[in-house]
Amino acid sequence: MSDKSLKELIEERFDVDSQQLPVFNRVALELQKLKQSETASMNQIADLIMKDQSLASRVLRLANSSFYSGLKRVDTVSAAVIRLGMDRVTSLAMVASQLLAHSMQVKAVSKYVPALWSRSYVCATGGRWLAQQTGYGALAEEAFLTGLMHDIGELYLLKVLEKLAQDREHPLQLTDALVGEILEAMHEEIGYRLMVKWELPEIYAQVTRSHHAYEFDENNALLLITRLLDTLCHKLGIGQAADPEIVLAATAEAQLLGLKEIKLAQLEVMLEDVVSEANGLLV
Repeated sequence: MSDKSLKELIEERFDVDSQQLPVFNRVALELQKLKQSETASMNQIADLIMKDQSLASRVLRLANSSFYSGLKRVDTVSAAVIRLGMDRVTSLAMVASQLLAHSMQVKAVSKYVPALWSRSYVCATGGRWLAQQTGYGALAEEAFLTGLMHDIGELYLLKVLEKLAQDREHPLQLTDALVGEILEAMHEEIGYRLMVKWELPEIYAQVTRSHHAYEFDENNALLLITRLLDTLCHKLGIGQAADPEIVLAATAEAQLLGLKEIKLAQLEVMLEDVVSEANGLLV
């Protein structure tokens, strides 16, 4: 057995594998950069997606899913871009890339994947809706991506734990208690460092770092939205144990966003369909 602590082993892997483990898709990240360009065209977006055939096929599947499809099926990425627009398609590409990343073989870690995915997708879709409902419509796609990626540290840690469990010389014996402890203790800071290393915008990295923090920036709308959705997932038992006693309207996040009980109730109802959609996408 290695005499290094598990945290040391994870840090060692971070130094070596943080840009190798399949957590982020390079094409999906390039799309985000291209979208920021004032000269980006629909053809450039479509051409970049087509560089990764696995990603392209997933984007088409998503574009034709019940949440996004129109009356007529789209059969090309170009058609998807025309129907949905550049912003929505680049977000779909990130969803598609994350779906591809949520694939693991070791049962001790793979069993955590459905819960992590459903929570991430719910936070993404709910984040877009909340941004539109609270006067932050201009940040709707950013809220979607923030929700999708805010727990990227958990995905990365599960990937690392899987590798350590598959080590031929010193396989790590994983228990639910150990995995849970590692995810809770390390996912925010590891997620932040991962985003910095991959050069994602600071707006996403800061939310990743602070979405469970006791003290937080009350003026950061994306952070408020993501934290509120995390709390709602806890209340409803999405990706974790349920706590129906949580009163969303009493949270600082809901009050800072100006959300009343009726709007929060609408959000809860809407998310019931989103959970079903998330589960269907992971198949």
